[in-house]
Amino acid sequence: MMDLIAGQTATDGFSDNSATAICRHIGYDGFDSWTNDYLFDIQDNLEIGLDDVVCSAGSWHSCTYTTSDNCDHNEDIHLICVSEAGGFTIVNEAGEDGQGRGLLLYNGQTVCDDYFSDNSAMAICGLMGYDGFDSWTNGNLFDIQANLEIGLDEVACSAGSWDSCTSTTSHDCGHNEDVHLNCVPEADAGAFTIVNEAGEDGQGRGLLLYNGQTVCDDHFSDNSARAICGLMGFDIFDSWTNGYLFDIQDNLEIGLDD
Repeated sequence: MMDLIAGQTATDGFSDNSATAICRHIGYDGFDSWTNDYLFDIQDNLEIGLDDVVCSAGSWHSCTYTTSDNCDHNEDIHLICVSEAGGFTIVNEAGEDGQGRGLLLYNGQTVCDDYFSDNSAMAICGLMGYDGFDSWTNGNLFDIQANLEIGLDEVACSAGSWDSCTSTTSHDCGHNEDVHLNCVPEADAGAFTIVNEAGEDGQGRGLLLYNGQTVCDDHFSDNSARAICGLMGFDIFDSWTNGYLFDIQDNLEIGLDD
C-alpha cells in the first residue's frame, strides 16, 4: 500500500518510528519505506493538517504532533505500509505459537545471532506488530531446534525499523547461536475508558478510568492526554482537567498515577 497520508502530514520531525506508528495505527504491521515530495496533483487541493510528528517508538501512543505547520507541499509525506510480518514467527518449546516469546523463526527456520542487536530485536518485533522487545538471547534452548534448518544470518539493523536492516540466508552458525526473542505486546487500549457522571460511556468526554479505577494527575500532561486518546482510537484531545467533579468518584479506587 502506497499512498499520500490524507490530511496531510508534513515531514518536520517525521522518522522511521513515525512511519511504523502510523502504519500500525491504521491496521498494517509496519512500513516498507516513506519519502517526502510533491508527487500527486491532488496535493494542491489539500491543506497541510499535521506537522512535527515525533515518535519515540513504533507505536502511536509514543508520538507527539501539532496541527499547526510551517511547511510546503514538497514536504508532504508519502508512505508505503506492509501488512505481513515478513516471514517471522516466534514459537514455544513445542513449536507452537509463542505469543511473541520464544524461539525466533524466519520462514520456519531459525535465525543466527551474528550481527544481531537490540535494533534487530526492535525491528523484528515491530514488523510482527508488537510494541517493542523485552529481551533476547542466543542458545540451544529447545529440543525442536535440532530438527530445524538455520534460515537467516547477519541480521544487522542500523535503527529499530526493518527497512534499516540487512541479512543473508547463508550462514556459518550452529544452533547454539539461534536467537530467542521476547517481544512486548501493544498496550491494551481496553484498559482505558471515559465515563460520564452516571458512570456510563462518555463518548470520549468525561472521567478517565483505567481498569475501572480513576487516574491521578501527578505528572499528567498534554502528551499523556494525546497518547491515551490515540490509544483509545481518537484522533486528538480537546482538553483535560483534574478535580472532584462527579459523585461517582467517591465509589472508585485510584488505580493509576505518574
